[in-house]
Amino acid sequence: MHFDIINKSTLKISIVLSLLIIITLVIFITKDSQYSYHSVFREFYFIPLVLAAFWFGLRGALLTSGSITLFYIIFLVFYWQGISAEKINTFIEIIFLNLAAVIFGTLRERENKQRRRAQKAENLAAIGKAVSGVAHDMKTPLVAIAGFARQVLKKLREGDPQRDKLEIIHREAQRLESMVKDMLDFARPLDLRLTPADVNQLLKESFEVAQDLAREQGVTMESQLGADIPLTPLDAGRMKQVLINLVINAIQASPAGETVMVRSALGESNITIEVVDRGCGIPPDQKENIFVPFFTTKKEGVGLGLSMVKNIVSAHHGSVEFFDNRNPSQGVTFRITLPREATTGT
Repeated sequence: MHFDIINKSTLKISIVLSLLIIITLVIFITKDSQYSYHSVFREFYFIPLVLAAFWFGLRGALLTSGSITLFYIIFLVFYWQGISAEKINTFIEIIFLNLAAVIFGTLRERENKQRRRAQKAENLAAIGKAVSGVAHDMKTPLVAIAGFARQVLKKLREGDPQRDKLEIIHREAQRLESMVKDMLDFARPLDLRLTPADVNQLLKESFEVAQDLAREQGVTMESQLGADIPLTPLDAGRMKQVLINLVINAIQASPAGETVMVRSALGESNITIEVVDRGCGIPPDQKENIFVPFFTTKKEGVGLGLSMVKNIVSAHHGSVEFFDNRNPSQGVTFRITLPREATTGT
């Protein structure tokens, strides 16, 4: 399969190059006395240009138009006999050819992006359906295992040799229950219940939830909350889920002795929230997959936390992004941008 893709790409490149060479040779072998035919032959350059844009997008179109421009320059030098109306027309052709490359390439890139987005949505729908079925099948036996383990634990005396094993069973069953809950949340359509909410208060509550973990990790938590942030229409429960997820991730990423910072600020038309960790950062080869469902670098979990974060923020017509910290050059900042007046349009 991989070799088939390489062979197809090689064939397409060969076609574009062959057309460029053939058209250029035809122009150069045309006699100077038949100079008027050159302008006609040059129009054929649009064929490889359109093919390059269609097959390779903006980059292919620009490489092709750059090659054609180089041929134009060589041609002008070869036939240069001073400025004339024909030469000026040739310069104009060069400009329009490169503009056409940008337009064709941009349109193709946009089309490819829309197709990838549609394919991704289709794949996520299929994944969600499969996950929902598996999670529902797992939920009942896991609840039974955890429940029976808890009942037996109550009857065992302290120091009983079987108690430690049963505690492991109970703890692991609860962990699996939590994973199943994450999968069901991911598969279930988001139904936001918007009410006026205080962003800073949600951040404070998220801090309280994560305090015990921060103490265990030896991580300090600090906040810089913007003043006069108005009540904003949010699904408070869902947004709190987002903030807790990001804060816990930041704590887990930061080594002992470091500080996790949370900031909020009011803009002209939006509210920004930043969660800053002091970890080792995200490797470049993993950045594209950071919001992909089921992608995780942790030993525990199913890799749905950041996917849910993105889904919830997007449902509020907001955005979430991340970037490497500048000072110090360590760790990652996750930034959420929310409109001051959120809506829930489809």
